[in-house]
Amino acid sequence: MKFLSTIQSISLLGLLGLGSVLAACDRCENVDCAPCNAFIGDIVLAFDRDSLQGGFRKVEINGGYAVRYAAPGFTTPIDTVRQTPFGAEFYRGVISLGTLPWPRLLTNTTPYDPAAHSFRFVLPNANRTYEISNIELKTGPGNPESCCSCGENLRRRFVLNGVAIVADGNENNERVTPLRR
Repeated sequence: MKFLSTIQSISLLGLLGLGSVLAACDRCENVDCAPCNAFIGDIVLAFDRDSLQGGFRKVEINGGYAVRYAAPGFTTPIDTVRQTPFGAEFYRGVISLGTLPWPRLLTNTTPYDPAAHSFRFVLPNANRTYEISNIELKTGPGNPESCCSCGENLRRRFVLNGVAIVADGNENNERVTPLRR
């Protein structure tokens, strides 16, 4: 009889626990979550297109290319992405270092890590070069109490042409660094 009473107690506790789990599910049942930001752990740049205020004209960006180097410094190039009609388009808006179409090596199975690289953007038609190095990225979990919990950027810092840049995430977890003349 005592055994039956113990089983009933455990069952009751299990049902109470299940009820609280279901209540938490009900809290988020009709919440429509926007997609999480894919760029929280990446450096995002944009060539300023306002040519009257220090930005670039499209012709100045045409022919541009990006080179990825093994960090530290710019002595060991790994690969290059050239702007092509159906490939990289530097003038279209934002550029994520992680989503540029870098060549994929079959032997390279390590995940992409921007902090392990330095980058150089070259715009021959504008006679400009931008060097990105000393990348520090740190991400963390989002708010566990939120129905739409995404990760968040805690630190996004790098050196751009010798100047330290702090582009830590804001409420939208995105910070775009504009490249100007």
